[in-house]
Amino acid sequence: MQRRMTILISIIYLLATTSFQELLKLPLLVEHYIEYDGGFVDFVVHHYGGHEKDEDWETDQKLPFMQLSPVLAAVCDLPSRHEIVLHQLIEDYTDQPITVWHEDNLIQNYLDRIFQPPRHC
Repeated sequence: MQRRMTILISIIYLLATTSFQELLKLPLLVEHYIEYDGGFVDFVVHHYGGHEKDEDWETDQKLPFMQLSPVLAAVCDLPSRHEIVLHQLIEDYTDQPITVWHEDNLIQNYLDRIFQPPRHC
């Protein structure tokens, strides 16, 4: 049952968000081809290769992939890469010691517990 539901939901999603819904018009293509006088290649060239208006123009416009239906389109735009160039030299402070914490500023009850701040970095 779960597999059937997954397949059904996937088909509904594909038909709603892609041009696969045009495949539902294939019976109309077959029906229109049967009425056409000529071969299949001539049929495709006549209808999809620069088709002029004729007496069955409305039927021709209902053929699959003749007019693409609007579908859901998600656009992802990545920002362009920017480089930042620093023209000033940054002074080097590695010679000075960095103080992370002072023991004088900590409460002594806090130090008696299991969770303590790091003593060395």
